[in-house]
Amino acid sequence: MWILFSFTCFQLVTKFPNITLIPGERAKVFSGILCLITFLYLLLIKKDSLHLDREWGVCIILALLCVCSGIASGEPTSPLWRGLTVLSSGIGGFWCGRLLLNTPSRIFLFSKLCLILLTLLLLLGIGGYFLYGNVLHLADIHKHPFNNLILLLSFGPLSLLFRDDRRVKIIGIFFLLVSYYVMSLSFDPIIWFPPLLVVGAMVFTNKRRKGTVFFITLAVFLASTIHLYQVPGLFFNKEDISIWFRVENFFFSTHMALQKPLLGIGLVAPRLEYLEDYEIVYPYVTKEQFAEVIPEINRSSENQFLTFMCDLGFPFVLLYSFSVVMLYTRLLRYLRQGKSIGMIHPVVFWVPITGTLIHLQFYDGLLQPQPCWFFHILLGMISVQNVAPTGQNLSPEDEKQGSPTAYV
Repeated sequence: MWILFSFTCFQLVTKFPNITLIPGERAKVFSGILCLITFLYLLLIKKDSLHLDREWGVCIILALLCVCSGIASGEPTSPLWRGLTVLSSGIGGFWCGRLLLNTPSRIFLFSKLCLILLTLLLLLGIGGYFLYGNVLHLADIHKHPFNNLILLLSFGPLSLLFRDDRRVKIIGIFFLLVSYYVMSLSFDPIIWFPPLLVVGAMVFTNKRRKGTVFFITLAVFLASTIHLYQVPGLFFNKEDISIWFRVENFFFSTHMALQKPLLGIGLVAPRLEYLEDYEIVYPYVTKEQFAEVIPEINRSSENQFLTFMCDLGFPFVLLYSFSVVMLYTRLLRYLRQGKSIGMIHPVVFWVPITGTLIHLQFYDGLLQPQPCWFFHILLGMISVQNVAPTGQNLSPEDEKQGSPTAYV
């Protein structure tokens, strides 16, 4: 099982092998099917410990809503394939985190896997930048999921910061700085997130760790100052497309969602027809300009929750958002109470999860299987009842046995 899980993670990060199963389909169907196979095999080997609970009920309802939305849309083929990819990577990732990564030893192995995958991704980014002048060239992925992957895989180096060995901590700091450097090369405003997240993490850490976190915060701020020139002024131009189509999409998405509130228009379904009776709200864009980006470029809302709202309907977005909020609230409770998750400090979970939630306000990351898989793995891991006071080591017997079926 671990080999299949590791291979799935490897394929999602490197896109190797990169197989096109359906010519012309933009959804990464092969990656989605690979996630589905991993999920189904996990259920097969864990069948004796499975039982129907509220988490399974939520997943089943979300899956049914997604499938029904695709069938009800005007062009069901593409929404259904996209829905398969989203469900397989999202639900599959969540249950892999909950059923597979449910002991301290397995969580420790996953942190090592994240470190290896992050190394591969950074090498692809650095190689693409120095060989071709484009940090995304070898990774063959858009800058948003590329940087989101780096943020999620930072789970690996972040876990090193709370080890007792100083050399291990230095390795973790080195990986975080290189990660930040590679992110800054893609001209993505996400480079502002890591400094803020590290400052927030410093608030949650105990006194014994504050010196380490302070050093990281200082180093990251220095790196952001060095690379400040890489953020073009266009991100602050109110008339630039990156600004006005995100602002206008808030109103346009609401307009579409109100027309089909139950099941939405279909995942990444055509949107141009809904523009006919729509009035532009943002004063720095015309209806003609907005129409030009809708047919091909802008089949999403550039905000994950807005996309779920108008494409899959209000019941889906409300149920999904409520589930994420409940898990995130549990993580905050662990932070406040000083409880570790599988011997891992909760800050190690908090930074990538919070960073992803912020990033999802500016792009539709969960439509891509790569960030969707790893994001939900982390959510699944925090749903397992394997907590102890931070800094408290479990006994060898506890570490071996874990708690595969005991949940919060």
